[in-house]
Amino acid sequence: MTNNPSLSNIKEIVTMELKLLNSTKEILDLITDLTDKSFEFVHKPDLPTLAMVKVARENMPCHLIYYKNMSPGNIDHLIAHECGHIYRMMSVPIEYRVIPASNMENRQAAMTKIENELFNLSRDIPIEKMSSVFEIWFNGIIKELTNFPVDMRIEKWIYDNYPELRKAQKITIDKQIRENVQALSENIKKITPVFVYDASNVMNYAFASYMESLICKKYTTPYKRTKYPEVGTKLVKLVSNTKDEGYKQDIEIINKWANILGLTNWFYWTDFEDVPSDYLD
Repeated sequence: MTNNPSLSNIKEIVTMELKLLNSTKEILDLITDLTDKSFEFVHKPDLPTLAMVKVARENMPCHLIYYKNMSPGNIDHLIAHECGHIYRMMSVPIEYRVIPASNMENRQAAMTKIENELFNLSRDIPIEKMSSVFEIWFNGIIKELTNFPVDMRIEKWIYDNYPELRKAQKITIDKQIRENVQALSENIKKITPVFVYDASNVMNYAFASYMESLICKKYTTPYKRTKYPEVGTKLVKLVSNTKDEGYKQDIEIINKWANILGLTNWFYWTDFEDVPSDYLD
């Protein structure tokens, strides 16, 4: 356990307020021991996802876990999952602690890839909104690409090692996959570049397929009559057919996914400590 009493007190207060399961507390202890930093939980109702972690930089006193709500049945799994990201990154040597980022060059590569489609879509999307809509597409694809392979590993880690969390895990994954399936909508297809629409749904299929095998619940039916299983199966096999070797391997698999999907030039890897500590604020 950490020798810093103030960090221990923060964690004890938070876990009592949230009434966390023993397995969740055990995972929080695991991360505190590994990093010598505890946690602060931040309620953020406008969060675009159910939960998000800000891993503590060297000069930060604690890790921050942002959560959208505290609905019974999902907060324990969400915390466990976000801790999984910290566990994987902080378990590798410093030189492998990198995270995805993008710059103007990456955005230009993306813009060039879909510029013809952007021109066609400009008839339906006001030109003054096109820039912000492009950012939503761009950031959404990069988030899926750089999270899904890691998420698969984390969910298996939770399922295998913390049976107490399986009920909450299933609730959260059910919700996420229902939301992912909505991306197949014809309405979304009409206002999304084909390249982006296809890449997103291929990754959504891969995630659904992996979770289907892990949780033994049918998730891939909505994709049965689509073209996405062909490439999606290749993606999921890069995870399911390999032994989990940690975060360094996560990076390798993400790069392979990017190559298959044509997204290699849409992001780059940067040192974890180089990202400003105020991101996500």
